[in-house]
Amino acid sequence: MPGLCRFASGINVFDPKFNIASPGADQSVYFPHTQKHRRLTSFLPAIEELLFPRSLTSESNTGHGNRGFLEDKRKPIIFSMARLDTVKNITGLVEWYGKNSRLRELVNLVIVAGFLDPSKSKDREEISEIKKMHSLIDKYQLKGQLRWIAAQNDRVRNGELYRCIADTKGAFVQVLSFFLDTLIAAMTMD
Repeated sequence: MPGLCRFASGINVFDPKFNIASPGADQSVYFPHTQKHRRLTSFLPAIEELLFPRSLTSESNTGHGNRGFLEDKRKPIIFSMARLDTVKNITGLVEWYGKNSRLRELVNLVIVAGFLDPSKSKDREEISEIKKMHSLIDKYQLKGQLRWIAAQNDRVRNGELYRCIADTKGAFVQVLSFFLDTLIAAMTMD
């Protein structure tokens, strides 16, 4: 009702700094997995190898920018891709998954985040989160249930990666999303 509330100051949501175009808003890259005719099939072998490598030199295989493997390819995948920092709380997701034995029976967890080798990062917070991730994977014995993949920078291939996760009847988890960018991206999908 006009006149009952008057704001003397605050933010201007029409200010250009609030014009956020979420990466998921690019419909030429991010579109539903059901649109088979648009799928980028040339990426499928590389994505299959990324998610389900044919050979592992060791359980951790961190030299390849990945750790862990998924023993049961038939399980749906819980998937998250984000910076490896305390704000995005990827380690919180891993800990939650590790503590939930029923969930671990039903689904796999795939994380795409940061470096796996702390010596490759120059950021103190990320180094701490890397060490915490390794510790949680060991503590909860997530061998065969979790795949940790180093950050991926090819946004076109990442779009197809999301669709491959959807093919498994999996779910995308964004632990924290300022400005609701994940919701904006989701609203642009069919």
